[in-house]
Amino acid sequence: MWAAQLGAAARAALDTVYDPELDEPITDLGFVRSLTADDGRITVHLRLPTSFCSPNFAYLMASDAKDALSALPGAREVTVLLDDHHDSDLINRGLAADAGYRGTFGHEAERDLEDLRDVFRRKAHTAAMERALTALLRARPGLAEERLGDVLLMLPPILPRPTRPSSISCVP
Repeated sequence: MWAAQLGAAARAALDTVYDPELDEPITDLGFVRSLTADDGRITVHLRLPTSFCSPNFAYLMASDAKDALSALPGAREVTVLLDDHHDSDLINRGLAADAGYRGTFGHEAERDLEDLRDVFRRKAHTAAMERALTALLRARPGLAEERLGDVLLMLPPILPRPTRPSSISCVP
């Protein structure tokens, strides 16, 4: 894969990595400090907004970035470096060694990283529901907040099947 193509693919892959607390892509948040891609080697420098961001959040984003980039066709070597964080050295060593969360933090890692991911998935879901319901209340000023439990989310009606037998249909 050409360097420009690999760089564009790497940028797109990083668009899928989210800050676990803000539920926004790290690219949109400006956390990707630099990205280089050449001859199958991808190097990314991440910088979070504060040097004291929780180490588990920092590790989660850096690890997810490495996973997303490593999955790219043509990526032979992926290096993700966290800059200017109080645990940068520890996290960078763990990522380079593919040590995983517990291997990186040892006895300090009380819970598995998947437990932490589940907590943030639930928080992201709750935040998304709040945004959707707030938009609904704004769009329908007559709808009382107390009546939100009565709101039914409905799928659009199923379209009739095509009459020609050779037509392709996604409707069962």
